[in-house]
Amino acid sequence: MNKKKLTTVIILLVLVIAIAYFVISNHLLELRNEQEEANTNVTQDNTVEEAIVEPKQDEIVDVELPEKMGNYEVLGQLVIDKIGVTKNILDNYDNDALALSVGQLCGPNLNESGNFCISGHNWTNMLKRLSEMQVGDTFYLINRETKTKVNYQIYDMYTCVPEDLSCLDQNNDGKREATLITCNPGGLTRLICKAREI
Repeated sequence: MNKKKLTTVIILLVLVIAIAYFVISNHLLELRNEQEEANTNVTQDNTVEEAIVEPKQDEIVDVELPEKMGNYEVLGQLVIDKIGVTKNILDNYDNDALALSVGQLCGPNLNESGNFCISGHNWTNMLKRLSEMQVGDTFYLINRETKTKVNYQIYDMYTCVPEDLSCLDQNNDGKREATLITCNPGGLTRLICKAREI
């Protein structure tokens, strides 16, 4: 084989190796990009899933709530900044409990899925100014045990007779809701304030 043919064979061989290297490199790059995209989608899916499963609770480290008021356990605290309300939530709503603060009427544990219903008197130092709240206003509930808070936004306010218990309904698609209930002046009707977690 003469020198010219040998040179041509070597050039062709180098060219074939270079093309093979280029094709394999591109293929590996495509596989790596697909893997990274799949990992990103999995991460996004997990993030969405975690956002649905994990509650939107902010840790409150500097709040100190008593374990009891009178004979009643303190579940947490209701804070309505707009009307200057900060009240401990008691585990009962009988007359003695409501003379001390607001109480849980019914519902799940504080800040869990469901409709957490809070009852309180229409007294100056209780929920007298609740009628000043409007749809879109916010308040929050603090869980004493976990020292976390959940923010709620009002989506409905209305008046009803005491016999109308529809505001206590727990059919809310597993969302967190809070319902505030007090008497209107005269005590013949109830003011209902419905809110959802934001």
